[in-house]
Amino acid sequence: MATQSITQDIYLVTENILNRIVGELSSSNTKANLANLRQSINRDVHRAIGVFPIVFANIPEEYLGESCELTYGERAIILALQLFALHQQGKEQLVHASRRSDDEKQWSNLGLSLSSLRVKDESEAIDRRFNAMITAANFEELANHLRHLIKLLARTDTKVDYAQLAQDLFLFQIGYQNNIRLKWSRDYYRHFNQKKGEEGSDER
Repeated sequence: MATQSITQDIYLVTENILNRIVGELSSSNTKANLANLRQSINRDVHRAIGVFPIVFANIPEEYLGESCELTYGERAIILALQLFALHQQGKEQLVHASRRSDDEKQWSNLGLSLSSLRVKDESEAIDRRFNAMITAANFEELANHLRHLIKLLARTDTKVDYAQLAQDLFLFQIGYQNNIRLKWSRDYYRHFNQKKGEEGSDER
């Protein structure tokens, strides 16, 4: 399968799982699924039994691994879902921004979402966290930084396209690290500069 086709499938699979999980945000089943995903964070995935029905029952056969290690697709989807559950905790409004929604342009990639944290007095601290994240040497290090940043986003009304994040996480693992770093960085810094320009225009 071509890389473009596979990455598009990663998006669609993740979007489908998200839709199944959050069909009814207030339901006890949804709350249990989200709790299972949060509890699996920082745990050996082999022991995260509560996540298996959520993930493996919804991943197409061609993306399921056969060895004792997760495939790149499985790792990307599971991490994106864990981060979504972390972000969604305690919120009544859905934090996932789908391409099919009006939020498509506003939250089209992680860099745009994280740029909302760059308020005037705290931009340097957030920039340090962002730069540490995009320079992560491996997937595990990247995942750790992402968990901390998503916890900060959870304090705001910002959304994330978690299906797009899964796609990016997959690409990060198969040799496109620099592409992802560049894409996130462009929108992280560009969006903040655009906001500053708009604020300056309002003041005149």
